[in-house]
Amino acid sequence: MFRMVRVRKGKTQKLVYEYVKKQIETDTWLNGYHIVEQDLANELQVSRTPIRSAIDQLIDEKYLRKEANRGVVVKKERISNKEFMERTQLIELLCSHYLFQLQIKEYLIDDQSFLPLEDLEKQSSDKEYHYDLFWRKFLSPLSNELMKLTILTQIASIKLVDFPNVSVEFLYDETYKLSQKLPMLLLEKKFEVARKEIRVYINRLNLELIDQQI
Repeated sequence: MFRMVRVRKGKTQKLVYEYVKKQIETDTWLNGYHIVEQDLANELQVSRTPIRSAIDQLIDEKYLRKEANRGVVVKKERISNKEFMERTQLIELLCSHYLFQLQIKEYLIDDQSFLPLEDLEKQSSDKEYHYDLFWRKFLSPLSNELMKLTILTQIASIKLVDFPNVSVEFLYDETYKLSQKLPMLLLEKKFEVARKEIRVYINRLNLELIDQQI
């Protein structure tokens, strides 16, 4: 239980602000999560005045948004470069572990498991849709639902990166290239090579972000 004890009004607002921001940045509250002021006041044991002030600040910073008939919802519109690199590293780590588990248990894998990936031969005009579909199909044989949800959450979050010199299309195009390589590797059970391709993909994304800072 998060508690506020004998703190000044300004400090209370700051603590509420930091608490809410942390829930968003750690993906505890995902985009679309509905924030109820009274519930938050009860949770933090504070009045609603500093909560409203903190919420207004987070709306200005593009973490929250007021929507008609819903009130305040999480609507994070961007992530920092540091967050992007942390999340891509986690994606690589979890995907590598997933493929390694497939490799050591390949006798349990249905030869048809990855056939749906071949349907992604042509990139949809809706690149974001193709991006989301590829990752869902790639992870469909993964039985660990928590790991699958974690990867998909990170996959969704890195779309919020703000590349200074290129658009998010770069992310979608690089993912499309990956989607052209992985199906055959997975159908042929070349899991080590597949891990390498994901590592190269992640490195390209991170290097694009790093190069733009030089």
